[in-house]
Amino acid sequence: MKTQVASLTINPENKTETLFAQSDKLGIFFHNPVSFQVPDMYSPLVKSNRIGLVRGDVAEYKLKIKVGFGKYDYIVLTNYVKEKIAWSTVQNKNLIIFPGQALTESFYSDMAIYYAQQGYSTYILDRRETNVPINETDFSYMENWTIDSYLNDTYNGIAVSRIHTAFLSDKAVEDIEVTAIGHSHGALILTAYGASKYNDLVLGSVNRMVPVDIVIKYEPKHSELIRSQVQEFDTISRCLEKRAYNSNNMAFMMQIANLALTDPDQESVFQPDLTNRQFFRLMATQTHAFNAYPYTPNYHYWSGDLDGLYYVDENRLLNLTLTGGAVPYAPKHLDLYMAGLMGNVEGYEIDFSRISFPVLYIGLGGGFSDYGSWWYKNEVGKINDKVTSMGWKNQGHGSIALDYNSRELWTLIHDWIMSN
Repeated sequence: MKTQVASLTINPENKTETLFAQSDKLGIFFHNPVSFQVPDMYSPLVKSNRIGLVRGDVAEYKLKIKVGFGKYDYIVLTNYVKEKIAWSTVQNKNLIIFPGQALTESFYSDMAIYYAQQGYSTYILDRRETNVPINETDFSYMENWTIDSYLNDTYNGIAVSRIHTAFLSDKAVEDIEVTAIGHSHGALILTAYGASKYNDLVLGSVNRMVPVDIVIKYEPKHSELIRSQVQEFDTISRCLEKRAYNSNNMAFMMQIANLALTDPDQESVFQPDLTNRQFFRLMATQTHAFNAYPYTPNYHYWSGDLDGLYYVDENRLLNLTLTGGAVPYAPKHLDLYMAGLMGNVEGYEIDFSRISFPVLYIGLGGGFSDYGSWWYKNEVGKINDKVTSMGWKNQGHGSIALDYNSRELWTLIHDWIMSN
């Protein structure tokens, strides 16, 4: 199989020139760092590979983007798109999905394929932490994995997605529209990105944004929750001062998931009055009870009880968690940034006046729910009349991806995009 390779340079007149080549080996896609507006310390390198058809005429592509010099300093774009023939599509509008913390492309692939079937060239951006294996013990490199690094990575991902779609569709790069959907931490990064300098750049601009289930700032009346996040901020700050840069919350969840899948009826070592499967259900459905600083009073990952989860196939969820859908470690800097925003810590704020494009905020009923809508409606909405907010059913924080009725939510988002 031949792999197409594209290289793009922007000339001073803001015109584009695309050069095409073929290679019998894994395609390597070089781009001019100046055109990508990234610091000189980066030497961006993209490897592009067509995986093949995955559902009907929807094909999968993988793009690996080097964003630094460390062994884990790369991000991966998974592209799902309808093809006419291999390496040729008619789609020239992008939709990019930014996953939640410690979740990967596998978790959102059904959602991405759905949007590909609706006519989007759909991408999922896997962040740096998805490259870190479970047996890693040295996390010193995460010292530099700050929000600024993630905004720069997001720019690279959006820019490369535009160029890749332009190449496949034979359209001009500047004609590729971008809609971005962010879930949880992905929504946090996306919102900060939408208010950043990167969104002013031609290749990095976002035309519309859908943040799903996040709190940027609480409504002032929720003073107890705000104080709780100040405490969370202080706790994380002390960890960073001690050079503890990684969060292993998902590593623990993966351990629980493994026990629930491989030995479901065995008594749990964490709560002896429950089986392993029941303890997993307890953590999934009563997540707030296991958090020192819960985001909302009823925050939970999935809806259900000790007898089972209501809206999602339990075995599929467990298998996916253990076979690439989740990763064990994430940088504490992102949690610090999130707590700083929610706790109104000095120096932590997002300039809502820079978000002038259409925004749809979605609160998931069992997650951040309507607590997250206040900032988008009342802060961004002060100067942007294109802000819409909606609540989704009383299901869990993960309900956007795997629940039996998730497609209903995907359709609502699609309808909003078509209207904006």
